[in-house]
Amino acid sequence: MSVSAPTPRAQTILVTGATGDVGGALVDRLVELGAPFTVMCRRQDQLDAFAARGIQGVRGDFADPSTLRSALEGCDQLFLLPPAGTEQFTRDRDAIDAAGAAGVRHVVKVSTADANPESAIPWARDHARADAHLESSGLAWTRLQPAAFMKNLLLEAPAIRRGFLPQTGGHGATAWIDAPDIAVAAARVLTDSTRQGGTGSAGRSYILTGTPATSYPQIAEMMTDLLSRRVRYLHVPAPLMYLILRLTGSPNWEARGLIRQFVDVVRRGHDNGRLTTGDLAELIERAPTSLAAFIRAHRDELLGA
Repeated sequence: MSVSAPTPRAQTILVTGATGDVGGALVDRLVELGAPFTVMCRRQDQLDAFAARGIQGVRGDFADPSTLRSALEGCDQLFLLPPAGTEQFTRDRDAIDAAGAAGVRHVVKVSTADANPESAIPWARDHARADAHLESSGLAWTRLQPAAFMKNLLLEAPAIRRGFLPQTGGHGATAWIDAPDIAVAAARVLTDSTRQGGTGSAGRSYILTGTPATSYPQIAEMMTDLLSRRVRYLHVPAPLMYLILRLTGSPNWEARGLIRQFVDVVRRGHDNGRLTTGDLAELIERAPTSLAAFIRAHRDELLGA
């Protein structure tokens, strides 16, 4: 009597964070590549919007761990990017555990370049704890650790229109990165893993940075040249910057974390704050998007045109 071989597991990717900057760009890239994937969303209207584009979706909510296992059923890989918040570690941990229970082979986790279990920055500390949990899970894993997001500069647009770039980072330089580049890197890891059975990037951490590291005063000079409008860096003392963040809507935990990030990582260069690597260029097989290119592309948003 012959015994049939087990049916191979479908090479399907579950994309979380699909409505955000990185996850949304990843969806576009996977569509372009023709890779099989499903998006996980917590709201029906989000699923409907993806369905209108011909993209398969499944209901799942990081705040409800019972939904994660069913969302992962039949998936071979997980792109893990839960929403930021005070429950960052718990959400990562629950998703990793659900992936193991569902038989997922490979998890691609978005962490942060300044991850450190001893950090005073809540999300840097939580990412480090979740990274360690993933490494001990028994699953194949790849970690993407991006540096500062260029898009955060758009939050300063109202001040830039008045000729100022206010921050508390001093002259500290950091290697800024554009979110779509992270998506291209993630797609490369996920699709290579599909073809190679997880051998290409499993067990690797990629610190994703642009080059060169650039300070806020240098960015102000760059904006002056590229926007044809004088922009001056305005150093704001940390206590005042904290008050500004609170008055503009940041909750206390986030405002305190951002101040520590500006002071410890950006100004003082702690926890890879000034590090530049070739990891991003290796994955996307081209030079990372430059700050100058980002400023040109977002000229209208920065100037309110």
